[in-house]
Amino acid sequence: MALLLLLWLWGQRPLEVFTVDHGVNPQSAEWARGVEALGRELGLPLTVLRWEGDKPRSGLQAAARRARHHLILDAARAKDIRVLCLGHNADDVAEAAAMRAEGSTVGAPKLWSPAPFWPQGEGMFYLRPLLGVGRARLRDWLKTVGMSYVDDPANTNPAYLRARVRQQGVTPSETHRRRAPSSPDLTESIKVKQMGAAFFYVPTLPPPEMLSALVVCAGGGDKLPRHAELAHIRAAASAGRRRFTLCGARIEAHEGGWLICREPGDMTRNGSRPERIGGIWDGRYRVPTYTIGGEIVPAKGHLNALSREERLRLKGLPPAVRAALPVLKHNESVRLLAAGDLQDVTYDRLGAALGLIRNEKEVCHPVFSCGLPVA
Repeated sequence: MALLLLLWLWGQRPLEVFTVDHGVNPQSAEWARGVEALGRELGLPLTVLRWEGDKPRSGLQAAARRARHHLILDAARAKDIRVLCLGHNADDVAEAAAMRAEGSTVGAPKLWSPAPFWPQGEGMFYLRPLLGVGRARLRDWLKTVGMSYVDDPANTNPAYLRARVRQQGVTPSETHRRRAPSSPDLTESIKVKQMGAAFFYVPTLPPPEMLSALVVCAGGGDKLPRHAELAHIRAAASAGRRRFTLCGARIEAHEGGWLICREPGDMTRNGSRPERIGGIWDGRYRVPTYTIGGEIVPAKGHLNALSREERLRLKGLPPAVRAALPVLKHNESVRLLAAGDLQDVTYDRLGAALGLIRNEKEVCHPVFSCGLPVA
């Protein structure tokens, strides 16, 4: 509520407002109507998004968070919006740190960051302008200006880790630095072999934050590894171990350095198969529209069925990278997608994850153009 009012008072950009009715609390529909009424009062376009269907018995908060973000990202993309403003504050930063100390993989809220859900969030960024302000100060301001707000009862339910952390009295810091964190030089620290295949090569294993980004992008998913898992890999590598799997990615000693790529054995484990969401297959490749309706499968198990010319085309790639490529299957025949038709999206995603896209002007994505509204 404070974020919405402050952005409205700021008045420098057109605003589009989204609010989500999760359908979990019996009062949620009433809360949504209250936001709709405020949107009309402020003269702002507002969309109520609803999480429909059955709700899970366990992991409700995580499922609700994923559903909320997916709903908002889809609605924003439909309106050609690429920057979403969220109301995280200094208390959220402190609580997230406390939750990580308890073993959670929750990330640290940042002033500017790519959307964490992939590929739904491709090319979308979050701006959190209130990270330097504590929750109590925001509530005091709302009371001063005479605006009511809703306290979700779930925030005090001890069944949830965040609620338990809040009850411990975590103290926020209001000295959050309002600048993007320093970023490593991508071109110097990572060598990417430009052969139309999604993988990374690093001379040495990088620090945990960068290794986490490499693993998640190469694996094509959005699940973050735990800090303990990254620490274990770095320690085991120092002790001589040469191969690891984590978050759908393979980390393998290769040509004096480390290859980080999709783990082909993970792609069809337990009968699963890579998904195509929108135009992106397996979270790593943008595939052409002519493949819609066709069957795209991992190359693993099909490489010998490729033509001699196609096998020669892949000869320079590491075996794991070859096995994780998409091939187009029709009956018993398979073929590679044409080189110009297959776009690796992992490198751009990595740049966003490492903070190399620092503001809206630097966002470069084919479905977006400049001068778009902020939500």
